Amino acid sequence: MKIIKIFSLTLLFGFLILIYQNLIAFEEGIVGFTKKNGNETGCVCHGFDPNDTVSVVISGPATVRANDTATFVLSITKGPAVAGGCDISTSLGNVYPSYIDTILRRAEPISGAGYELTHKEPKLFSNDTLKFTFKYQAPSTPNVTDTIFANGNSVNHDTTSDNDKWNYANNFLITILPTIGINDNESIADSYILEQNFPNPFNPETNIRFSVQRQSDITLSVFDINGKEVAKLIDNKRYNAGDYSVTLNASDFNLTSGVYFYKLTSMNFSGTRKMVLLK
Repeated sequence: MKIIKIFSLTLLFGFLILIYQNLIAFEEGIVGFTKKNGNETGCVCHGFDPNDTVSVVISGPATVRANDTATFVLSITKGPAVAGGCDISTSLGNVYPSYIDTILRRAEPISGAGYELTHKEPKLFSNDTLKFTFKYQAPSTPNVTDTIFANGNSVNHDTTSDNDKWNYANNFLITILPTIGINDNESIADSYILEQNFPNPFNPETNIRFSVQRQSDITLSVFDINGKEVAKLIDNKRYNAGDYSVTLNASDFNLTSGVYFYKLTSMNFSGTRKMVLLK
């Protein structure tokens, strides 16, 4: 009888340790708990049921062109309103941290359903409102509808989950429009890949990645909205097969805020993508 009792107490102790470890881990955020893929579990660390007293709202453009990047904000109000966190996901596109908000990080759920955003640590409210600024990159396929999913919590930040509240945001629908102007042409040749710069929008630096599958002489230039060349990052330089990254610093070329295009060219390839400088 004593053995059974000791065994039961051991299991209970182990279960309590597991719960404690999970709660501590959730201080660094959690992913995989939005309404994506029909999930209705929610923010497990602050109770299983959403609470209507907490308002969680996604704001941003309702239309984004294929492959373009736009800025969105997740706002949380009401509840204990001392600190809070979030989980942000999308059905087709990608979400990235913004240089404006250093609290966010990317992580992939155990299910492997694509990267999501969550907090590195609880973020403090300011004037009864908590805002997370993030970047959304549209998928490459136009004429589809994408969805941003999110939840947010509002906590009293007393190291326990007592009286903490959370809620889902309404799903935010985005219409993906065709590209215009200078098109993305990296699919012209399978032996070259020109990726979307990151971060985008940027200030003052951004990285441009490209891949070369065979030795080539490469030129990489930046043009303004009128088609005038404003920067040359690579001038007819020979590259062996491989993956490469080039950093553009807008300050080096006295670039002002606006839309720019970067173009990668070789003897049998020309690919162009759009980027935005926001100062």
